[in-house]
Amino acid sequence: MKHTGPTQTLMPGVKMEDNEEFKFYVHGSALKQYCEDILQQRIRDLKPDIFGILLDTFMLNPPGNPWFYNLDFAPAKSIMYFPSDGGGGLTTNEKLVSGIGCNLPITCENILKKVDKPVAMARFSKVQAKEVHGINSEYIPHAIEPEIYKPLSEQEKRELRIKWSNKLQVDLRDRFIIGTVARNQGRKMLDRTFLMMKNVAKEIPEAILLAHTDKYDPATYFNPDFLMMQHGIQNKIVFTGTKYYKGFDYKTMNEIYNLFDLFYLGTSGEGFGIPIIEAMACEIPVLATDYTTTWELVERTKSGEAVKKEGEILGSWNVGRAVVDIEDSARKVIKLYKDPKLRKEYGTNGREAVLREYTWEIVSKTWDKLLRSLL
Repeated sequence: MKHTGPTQTLMPGVKMEDNEEFKFYVHGSALKQYCEDILQQRIRDLKPDIFGILLDTFMLNPPGNPWFYNLDFAPAKSIMYFPSDGGGGLTTNEKLVSGIGCNLPITCENILKKVDKPVAMARFSKVQAKEVHGINSEYIPHAIEPEIYKPLSEQEKRELRIKWSNKLQVDLRDRFIIGTVARNQGRKMLDRTFLMMKNVAKEIPEAILLAHTDKYDPATYFNPDFLMMQHGIQNKIVFTGTKYYKGFDYKTMNEIYNLFDLFYLGTSGEGFGIPIIEAMACEIPVLATDYTTTWELVERTKSGEAVKKEGEILGSWNVGRAVVDIEDSARKVIKLYKDPKLRKEYGTNGREAVLREYTWEIVSKTWDKLLRSLL
């Protein structure tokens, strides 16, 4: 194979490892992040009707480097599909509950003002942009394929537990499995998720945490092995074996979710929370920190419960972050363990909510309408 430069365009027909095929052009990047050094020329060469961006706002707002503000998108109309993963949450009337830092990343409202059409991926970020910064945006949620993420039969689940017991060398057959799917980085606060298991184990000896995360991820801020040894919970936490640089395919991920009895995410804040709707699609009840998108995804749909936050801290870019309450986490896990009927009800509600709001069939129509309105 001859060497090719970083800016070469890949033609339609590019296949991934799982044989998924891209039927569109993949334009190469260059030396700088987010194509800073070639983006203007690409727009000039391609003359697109619409130029779209999917990034956190702060990624385009490096201190002392206003390159993005100087771009000219013409002749294209521009959109930005943006998340906001901190700074409060929503109440039942979809009003913002602000916290220690209720804003978008500091000065990043100017990024949204630069584009023709900001598009929020959550109700939370749409309300936050409007109430705090006076910015009107569209709302289009993320979506999944419900024929990929789906509940399996009880017999299939029993067979799965045998299969994964052999694979992980841990007997999962008669366990109460609390599952989490999250990259092992600071924002996910997996240290508090692990410590929750210390409290849960006192009441539910057969409980384990099945963590779909890479404990050696370079983005981690703590040593998982030391923490587990320090608190004597090594035998309460099992890792699926995923790596931060290479995840599992869709079929395997559906198996992972169907191993869970409940899904837990002790996050400091989500811009949306795709693993939440993946769990919901599999009829798995959800527990998540009462912050950012939890009300709209979990409480509003009655697919689970919000876990109290112990407090808040001010994170990077002056964004508020929640600190999940370890004791309330354990209490709610134990509550759902003791109430299989409620777990079933939450699971059923979650699947119904996904089919109603978060499928590609539904969401793609909203995108189509929006994009056509810009032409």
